[in-house]
Amino acid sequence: MPADSEPIPIVMTGSSRKVMGLNMNLWRLALVTGVAQFSMSLWGWDFSIFLEFNVGVLRWQIGAALSIGTLAMIFGYMASGVISDFIGRKNTMVISFIPMAIGLLGLWLNPTWPFVAIEYGIIYFGWASILVITTAIPADVIHADGGANSARTFTMVLLPAFLVDGLSPVLAAVLLENGYSASFLHLISSIGAVIALIATFAFVRESLDKEIIKKARKGPIITIRGLGKNFWKFVIGISGFIFFLRSAVPYLGNLVVGEWGLTDAQYAYAWAFYSISSAILLYFAGTLADRNIKAAQIVALLGNSIVILAFSFFQGFWVLVTLNVAWSLPIALWIGAENTIVSGSVTEEKKGRALGTYRYTTSIAAFFAFSFGAYIWEVSDSLKFLFLFAGVATLFLIIVMALALKSIDLPSRQKEQEELLIASTDEINEGIEQT
Repeated sequence: MPADSEPIPIVMTGSSRKVMGLNMNLWRLALVTGVAQFSMSLWGWDFSIFLEFNVGVLRWQIGAALSIGTLAMIFGYMASGVISDFIGRKNTMVISFIPMAIGLLGLWLNPTWPFVAIEYGIIYFGWASILVITTAIPADVIHADGGANSARTFTMVLLPAFLVDGLSPVLAAVLLENGYSASFLHLISSIGAVIALIATFAFVRESLDKEIIKKARKGPIITIRGLGKNFWKFVIGISGFIFFLRSAVPYLGNLVVGEWGLTDAQYAYAWAFYSISSAILLYFAGTLADRNIKAAQIVALLGNSIVILAFSFFQGFWVLVTLNVAWSLPIALWIGAENTIVSGSVTEEKKGRALGTYRYTTSIAAFFAFSFGAYIWEVSDSLKFLFLFAGVATLFLIIVMALALKSIDLPSRQKEQEELLIASTDEINEGIEQT
């Protein structure tokens, strides 16, 4: 180990040994999530390009396919949050890999319109459930630990996923450059989904206590008012931002390969820089977000808006690499802050439903956003204009999010941490003044 490097932080909480803030079950979840991410990242970055240049669909059909995927995710979020509270996280995650594997196999066997849109939806129905579980299990652990270091826990669980997300497009680009078809990527990904299913069943342990499951079963299957005002303030505040963000981001590949004139492989390599940078920053970003959750969320939104705007003004491979690297920090901050606010707004037996409902409601905004973005692209005949429009709109909507956050009460543990931090800062300042 180099002399200037820091040792890996290891702590003990009861009988649970922690490495870099995660206990062993969370690390097993993280590794399985990495395998699942491989099944999505190997082909996901190329899908809109694949539709435009390989399947030969029209622009509105690209938007329609993405909307169908989002609609499937909406149902997946809605179902998985409830199911995971009632039958457990592990069982729900195992089941979720089945539609993923089936949809990916379909993309390999029959990549034609309109079947590609249906297959895409089937994949994302399963993927939505996995996204909920990869936040629900850490939320259970955080609750058991009294809420300590919540943002860092949420971000670190995704460390292997970000590493895989960075390496998978590079592997895909190499395969494409050597004559393999995009559909072949779907076959490999379907095999990865099966491996992830087996690994989840064999290695991941259930995080939800049996008594909590019993308590959840006694309550309503679908709860709206029970999620509380803080939860809904956050959802309403961020939905507009997500709408305009998602109206542009899915078409980034088309912008880069189309108007910028780069190749699929160059886009894949730049994507790798983003994901690997995110993986490097996760521990730091999670720790930073824990200091002030609300500020971290605002900084994350502002960073996203600036990057989206930059895509409309600049172009070139190294510009793409630079923007992707810059994008990694606000995304990492967003992951920790968002999940902390959502899961911390509800009681222990409703965390799965809260996480599922949050993704469900915000995905409704994304569902309309894809077609809206395709419409702006068609009318203006310019993806640069779409990114400019989306960037300006999101900047204005940060004000809405700031007002919503101002009226939200943080989880009690988070308040204690911030009060301790303020108290420590005041003591230091007093010491300096006395000196």
